[in-house]
Amino acid sequence: MSNNWPNKVLFIPLFALGLSLNTVVAQKTTDPTLLTFGNGQKVTKSEFEYVYQKNNGGLEKAKADSLPQYKEYLDLYIKFKRKVMNAEAEGLDTLGSFKSEFAGYKKQLAQPYLVEKTVLDDLIKEAYERSKEEIRASHILVRLGENPTPDDTLSAYTKALTLRDSVVNNKISFEDIAERNSEDPSAKANKGDLGYFSAFNMVYPFETAAYNTSVGTISMPVRTQFGYHIIKVIDRTPYLGQKQSAHIIIRVGPTYSAKDTSAAIAKINEIYSKLKAGEDFGTLASQYSDDPGSSKKGGDLGAGKLLGEMEEIKRKLGKGEISKPFTTQFGWHILKVTEITPLKPYDQAKNELKSRVSKDLRSNLTQEIFINKLKKEYALLVNKENLSKFSATLDKTFTNGLYVPDTTKSELYALQLFKLGKDPVKTVTINDFINFIDETNPNLSNLTVQQALDKEIADYETKVLLEYETEQLPKKYVEYRELIKEYKDGILLFTLTENKVWRKAIEDTTGLKNFYNENTAKFSVGERIKVKEFRSTDSLRLSKVPDLIRNGSSDTEIDSIINDDSALNLRILNLTYERGNKDLPSVLSGKKKGFVSDVVKKDKNFIVYSLFEELAPGTKTFEEARSECITLYQNKLETDWINDLEKKYPVKVDEKILAKLYR
Repeated sequence: MSNNWPNKVLFIPLFALGLSLNTVVAQKTTDPTLLTFGNGQKVTKSEFEYVYQKNNGGLEKAKADSLPQYKEYLDLYIKFKRKVMNAEAEGLDTLGSFKSEFAGYKKQLAQPYLVEKTVLDDLIKEAYERSKEEIRASHILVRLGENPTPDDTLSAYTKALTLRDSVVNNKISFEDIAERNSEDPSAKANKGDLGYFSAFNMVYPFETAAYNTSVGTISMPVRTQFGYHIIKVIDRTPYLGQKQSAHIIIRVGPTYSAKDTSAAIAKINEIYSKLKAGEDFGTLASQYSDDPGSSKKGGDLGAGKLLGEMEEIKRKLGKGEISKPFTTQFGWHILKVTEITPLKPYDQAKNELKSRVSKDLRSNLTQEIFINKLKKEYALLVNKENLSKFSATLDKTFTNGLYVPDTTKSELYALQLFKLGKDPVKTVTINDFINFIDETNPNLSNLTVQQALDKEIADYETKVLLEYETEQLPKKYVEYRELIKEYKDGILLFTLTENKVWRKAIEDTTGLKNFYNENTAKFSVGERIKVKEFRSTDSLRLSKVPDLIRNGSSDTEIDSIINDDSALNLRILNLTYERGNKDLPSVLSGKKKGFVSDVVKKDKNFIVYSLFEELAPGTKTFEEARSECITLYQNKLETDWINDLEKKYPVKVDEKILAKLYR
């Protein structure tokens, strides 16, 4: 996209957070009018005060500002209002493209309001408190499929209880039961030991059960989406911070330098001796480690969880400490903790925790509570008689995703399924529910028809309640209503400015050329030089270029000599610089045609400059000035537009009210 064309993603929030419209604070009994436009639109004193303080440092700073500062901002605000009026007058808010985009923003902005905030706050605080501690636990799993029947659920729960009883009452070790009976495949190797974990490392029900179980005791069966777990807590320890680590690994095999175990041991011990002598870990990892992924980064493994035995060693190391050589199934390692990031204070961690909670299973709790609250608030009433009639028409096709409504039952489908709310009352029919089923096409083949119907009715109630609540948000929350208004005006303003300024300046070639011809003085330029820049990251290869240029080699010949089939080692750029300009490379200052520089380092590149032409002062051609011309033409178009809007939407400012702002 051209630099003359602003990015829409950045432009919208500029007005959502910048020149916000019509945001209303609690209205005073009498709210005098500050602005009256020629088309009848008005802006009250409190309306402008809110907009001003929002965009100028808050209420206390706004109160301390001067009348000239208020007037300066008022001028910007009036221009903004006029542009939005123009967009609405041209019907941009009625276009399908606008409606679709605006609907997407509305959906995003509604999300923070569609949650039980008190419960969310409690869950965030709970997660933070749990993050202060790590738990080591083992588990035994009895698997349970998705959407199990009641009989399957009872059978799994009974089995889990029996296994627990074997440990608690029959004194069989937890580890033995886990190894023999757990349906977690890893239990065969780790005997159920999950190592250390903290908040968000396990699914929420499992995490909660672990944190609510004392060290050395065994929980009752805990249900998660995987089945029933019995949890034994082995240890609890304070969280010391997130550790980043790096490692060196020596592997054994015919493709590695260590062909057998004795060679691997000798090599890892040699590396360990170098480390003890003070040699750099990253350098040695790059030279010797058999992990191609991490060795390129000095052995860096990041902050992720490692293999069980590696994780245990990492836990015992402080920042900068190096382990003794140890072995895993993959080879011989040396591990180093490179960084430890302590837990942030709650105020700093809150936003990140809020995001994680919203994506975690615990967010289901907030929605469940929120939905129950909406059911009461909007008095959702299911017509059980009509639901029963509909239920009687269903068979197994409803549970296996093959349900097709009966065309002879249109009267039944038109009956009310449930209603909710008031002002307005929303009525939902059986046919609306059938359309929902058709869209979601659920496959609940392991449920009975009644179980499947109950589940889908509950899901549909949730959908309808959330949609109804979203419709009520502008009435219930002033800040939401005004934020929606800001986004709406921002999208309209972007679209109109795109049409009248940005797109027109780029696409109106005739107008652009006329503007250039009428303003050639704006495009005058001093003495310039044309330069070839030969760029490479390989200074050795580039060192051949100056002699090649002096010997008369063409660009094509130089390119073929320096570049090879495996990599692009050379780029040749044709650039024009103005004498005296700050962008002119210093090596070219005062140089004449025919000058060829030695290799010059610039950032990560090496460059050879070849000055091949000098241009006398004059006027840039249209093509040379095109980008600059577009920018100036855009400024002219916007100025002309603003002047037209000033005539179209005259405004009267009540100076007495302006003088009383924040008074």
